[in-house]
Amino acid sequence: MYKGLTEKEIKIAKHYENMTEAEADAEHEWAKTNGLSFSGPGAMSKVIAAAKTRSENKARMVSIRMDCEDIEGIKAKAARMGVNYQTLIKTLVHRYLNGTVTFSELF
Repeated sequence: MYKGLTEKEIKIAKHYENMTEAEADAEHEWAKTNGLSFSGPGAMSKVIAAAKTRSENKARMVSIRMDCEDIEGIKAKAARMGVNYQTLIKTLVHRYLNGTVTFSELF
């Protein structure tokens, strides 16, 4: 049934094939409310513009060198908090850059 589809495409297909009409209507309303429903003249231009905006806001992968002790320490702290260590690092950087926490509060 899903021959030739990627894993992502299969996941999307299963999502929609198991959806009730009410769920599909609710999802469509959500898309319209959030500016993600496109139809009529200029629809393709709107889709392209939305895709460009989303791709510009996507997270980018970075590599940094850290002491092994620091990596193990952040992994241990993240495990105690019940989160992934990369999520913890990302959250700390985000909070610092947005002024939620100061440098001295991180330590």
